[in-house]
Amino acid sequence: MEIRKYDHQKIEKKWQKFWEREGVFKAKESRQPKLYVLDMFPYPSGEGLHVGHPRGYVGSDVLANYYRLNGYTVLHPMGFDAFGLPAENAAIKVGVHPAQNTAKNIRRFSEQLKMFGFSYDWSRVINTSAPEYYRWTQWLFNLLYRQGLAYQKEAYVNWCPKDKTVLANEQVVHGCCERCGTEVVQQQRKQWFFKITEFADELLLGLNKLDWPESTKELQRNWIGRSEGAELTFAMDDQRGSIKVFTTRADTIFGATYLVLAPEHPMVKKIVVPEQAEAVDNYLKQAARKTERERVTDTKIKTGVFTGAYAINPATKKEVPVWVADYVLSSYSHGAIMAVPAHDERDHDFATTFKLPIVEVVESEGEKLPYTGHGRLINSGKFNGRSSQAAGGEMANEFGGKPTVQYRLRDWLISRQRYWGAPIPILYNREERPMPVEDKDLPIKLPDDVEFKPTGQSPLVSSRKFARIPLKYKKQGAVRREFDTMDTFVCSSWYFLRYADPRNPRLFASRPQLNYWLPVDIYVGGAEHATGHLLYARFITKVLHRLGLIDFEEPFRVLRHQGLILGEDNEKMSKSRGNVVNPDEVLEGFGADALRMYEMFMGPFDQSLPWSTAGIEGVRRFLNRVWSLVPQKQAPITDRAIHKLIKKVTGDIEQMRFNTVVSSCMEFVNLAMDRGITEPTLEKLVMLMAPMTPHIAEEIYHKLGHEQSIFTVTWPKFDPRLLIEDLVTVAVQVDGKLRGTLSVAPTATEDEVRDLAVVLPSLAVHLEGKKIIKSHYVSGRIINLIVK
Repeated sequence: MEIRKYDHQKIEKKWQKFWEREGVFKAKESRQPKLYVLDMFPYPSGEGLHVGHPRGYVGSDVLANYYRLNGYTVLHPMGFDAFGLPAENAAIKVGVHPAQNTAKNIRRFSEQLKMFGFSYDWSRVINTSAPEYYRWTQWLFNLLYRQGLAYQKEAYVNWCPKDKTVLANEQVVHGCCERCGTEVVQQQRKQWFFKITEFADELLLGLNKLDWPESTKELQRNWIGRSEGAELTFAMDDQRGSIKVFTTRADTIFGATYLVLAPEHPMVKKIVVPEQAEAVDNYLKQAARKTERERVTDTKIKTGVFTGAYAINPATKKEVPVWVADYVLSSYSHGAIMAVPAHDERDHDFATTFKLPIVEVVESEGEKLPYTGHGRLINSGKFNGRSSQAAGGEMANEFGGKPTVQYRLRDWLISRQRYWGAPIPILYNREERPMPVEDKDLPIKLPDDVEFKPTGQSPLVSSRKFARIPLKYKKQGAVRREFDTMDTFVCSSWYFLRYADPRNPRLFASRPQLNYWLPVDIYVGGAEHATGHLLYARFITKVLHRLGLIDFEEPFRVLRHQGLILGEDNEKMSKSRGNVVNPDEVLEGFGADALRMYEMFMGPFDQSLPWSTAGIEGVRRFLNRVWSLVPQKQAPITDRAIHKLIKKVTGDIEQMRFNTVVSSCMEFVNLAMDRGITEPTLEKLVMLMAPMTPHIAEEIYHKLGHEQSIFTVTWPKFDPRLLIEDLVTVAVQVDGKLRGTLSVAPTATEDEVRDLAVVLPSLAVHLEGKKIIKSHYVSGRIINLIVK
């Protein structure tokens, strides 16, 4: 058969215009079951997409198209996470206003996304930097403030000296600013927080109900870090106060040989002796250059300094030295721990480094210390011989402890000293008390008369327009505005709700629209957002549910992660490595369908895999073969072949095994080219390919005489009767001698064949009074039963 190339540029533009003109992918409420399929929306801060970006979008689009063809009313929207420091820095770099640069990037991203033929409902597109959107982000802030869930406090934060702004933990890499590479320091500043800790238990319990990757759920569980234990008090030996600690192992208190304070603990400067003051001060400066995340993860080398002070162990009544070390965090366990080096790995490493006493109090039965399990108590006074696990509560009570639950989770710091974000809707009076701007006066718009100079304050400080306070608020005592803007994660914590009703000027979304479309049924995006966006979106959803504004407690029913597409050098794509593949060139040379199909064919959807030019060339050749298929009135290709393909593709799409969808289609097309194909069979084939390769499928479908879009018809169904396998004859032996035959399916297992063999009438006399001890099966040919 002659292989013909199709003109992908002409065909793809034709159908993209058709779909837009006819509104084929517009989401409309109906009596059919609904499905909300969502991508994590992109940051339009760069110069456009590379071929790695669309992989998740292709996967979600395959699902959206598949479920449309199966009769679902599908909502599949797209928008832009347009605020944030990256977008602001990108604008400053090119010397234009962030609003202008972001608008330009959004146009560029939109053009590229449309070139892929994604089935987005573009009528619902949102832009988080548009006032009509961030008005509702500000409304959300006010809602939390009125509920006591938004508040101010002094806190240590990640501070970039060059960008002059607070950074989230996720924006700090190896102790440096993710964007500019400057070493980050810890700085105490008055900041705004959202009280996510109030929902810690709800966030933990809710994970059990979600169809998410277990690894992602475990990351959130560890990030929340719920611990049950006891609060104990160690009095200072010189009566200068006391130190509270939290421990989950009160049973080991007799083995507490020293205390460790976090560098930020308020007692550090109160108890340090003069001889140690300089050493402690130097250590505090050193610790300030590390983020909390680094302090938790970089634990191989222990650092610390002795304060010179001592506390009293309430169990042993002995003095224990008080140290300062950065492996203890101020946000957990009161910022202080009782160190039990015989039974904790971090404490053991620290004690070994600084030659501190190690006292075993839980018998390790010869195991190497530190022993972290439970067992018989030793060196523990009247508790000797008791089970450590059973005695823990009694010991805590004996030494003045009280039951306590602690969390590793901290409240969400949302203040940013930057311009390009949603302004925090707060005014202040002369006493610096916050005064929220009324909902009816939102949005507080970003001004355009700002200077983008890193001063340590938001550029909004320089704006005369922004500084003006409306008369009615002046009369109420307002003297200045809040100049900080909100973390961009606040914008993305609720965007999926706005898609349900994106043009509503009166509400963030109407109740009927929310009830119809939400929650999101399938969410596709990167695993790197496990403890950031995904946690924050769950928190905001639970707040709105608690307040009775929505009827669901979780935002995303099913979550799936896509793997990265690496460069051909097997490294992550980046300009610095020079391994970025521009999708524009690929789309021009091979077409959107080839790129879509190749990205699904590369391997399992959740695995990271290297780009291969040879690979996409092979997929394009396959599409040319599909284009070359000429339907015949009759063809020897069996009905069973297409029905097997329907069953295979249907199951694999629903399980997101996209790579095997492609390989199965390739096998079928090879068969069709060899034996020929009828028009009804070709029609079924292109329908099966339509979710992944919509342009060529739509073109062939219309060439077969249809006028409506292929996405308005019904997914083909397979006939189970045609899937029954041909039977094969299996010889049945007993101890190597032929005693009968069986007719079985070629896919039958050894157990299935053996169960059928033992009831054969011809075997009865040979098995009477004997026991089958094992069998040997040569698939589809022979089974030998060994008896005794």
